[in-house]
Amino acid sequence: MYGKLIKGELQIAPKKLNGDGVIVYNPPAEMYLAAGYKPVTFTDAPDAPSGYTCESGWEEQTDAIVQTWALMPLPDDIDEAEAYDIIFGGAE
Repeated sequence: MYGKLIKGELQIAPKKLNGDGVIVYNPPAEMYLAAGYKPVTFTDAPDAPSGYTCESGWEEQTDAIVQTWALMPLPDDIDEAEAYDIIFGGAE
């Protein structure tokens, strides 16, 4: 998978690119690289200690975009269902 970081947000490369006036579906790596996209590397979230959650982010490196993780404290007055909603964006 290829992508770009725009204002800190990962933008996934499209499935088609315009190359020399021709639309190319499922372009080769060289075409993505020439268009400024980089390979995206996903990483596993670390185990969060009790009272913390892991928040995903992205770091642009010279030859890739790599997923990063930050430990974030949960608010003191949050229950398990609310934590699930925060992490996964919705109810179970």
